[in-house]
Amino acid sequence: MTDQLQYQIALTLLPHVGPVTAKTLVSYCGSAEAVFRASRRALLRIPGIGPGLADGMANPEVLRQAEAEVEYLEQHGISAIFYTDARYPVRLRQNVDCPALLYFKGSDPGLLDSTRMVAIIGTRQPTEYGRTQCIELVEGLQAYGVTVVSGLAYGIDITAHRHATLTGIPNIAVLGHGLGSIYPSQHRSTAMKLMEHGGLLSEYPHRMGPDREHFPMRNRIIAGLCDAVVVVETATAGGSMITAELAGQYAREVFAVPGRLRDPKSAGCNLLIRTHRARLLESAADLAEMLNWEEAGTMVGRQAQLFAALEPAESTLVEFLRNCPQAPIDTISQHTRHTPGELAALLLGLEFKGLVRFLPGNRYALA
Repeated sequence: MTDQLQYQIALTLLPHVGPVTAKTLVSYCGSAEAVFRASRRALLRIPGIGPGLADGMANPEVLRQAEAEVEYLEQHGISAIFYTDARYPVRLRQNVDCPALLYFKGSDPGLLDSTRMVAIIGTRQPTEYGRTQCIELVEGLQAYGVTVVSGLAYGIDITAHRHATLTGIPNIAVLGHGLGSIYPSQHRSTAMKLMEHGGLLSEYPHRMGPDREHFPMRNRIIAGLCDAVVVVETATAGGSMITAELAGQYAREVFAVPGRLRDPKSAGCNLLIRTHRARLLESAADLAEMLNWEEAGTMVGRQAQLFAALEPAESTLVEFLRNCPQAPIDTISQHTRHTPGELAALLLGLEFKGLVRFLPGNRYALA
């Protein structure tokens, strides 16, 4: 497995090989190792692979760098999760531009597939109103068994992380640099604390620094991991608006906390609401109602009763959706082997029972 991991890491270290190209290479060759063992001639037959990239596969330095990375991961308790790995978060895998490889350090990589995940983002220079709204939102989410996701940045991000940690809510910080450092360094203590019931996530090897271009890339992970993205306070341009736009493209729910008129710190939130790119959010209860969530204890008790009364075909479908959240209907049909008519009837029945919900993009998930 270590040898295979070395090739997987090496694939992401190749110059000019982004996530889409990396996955294309694996798709044609069968594995990351097979990519490096393929002949130049075979590589050139793959769409989008030119002579420069094919020649780069023969550079032994990339494999040496990957070997050093594997050693670092083992020494520091970091998990590397390739996109073909069963541990790779299902929601994120659904997006064509998802990272080929993730690095995770924390209590449990399974948190990346938590049943309910909400990103809380916003300006790096919030007002007291913004901080208060963020804290109240986090505290309100505690009742719904949510995992909180943000970016460990100044402002709304770090407020969300700190109060999630204080209230015992699992939370994940998605970083725009490798896990060999913490940026900003002032947030190191929070990062160390949140790893006890959460974790740090990155697509970059441990030595990679916080370059400016990494943070817009980081935002697609935040959007892709979650059921919903909440923008608490933001101007009309910046990282939070990019993340909200990405969330919409990924068929995620987008919410925005409204602010005062002509307040530049709330202008972005008000714009998202006014242009129908986000739903207006006043409390965690609003979010739970719009996503058809019940409080965690109530949900478990009621669903346990309903699950016990399910027909075998319904139970199979529920189990599939538990393991594959927000699955497109084509994927459900392929894996459950129901005809379209059978599947439509089963899903409709489960919706009436409050166990399944329909999502934008013709996707379904457990309620």
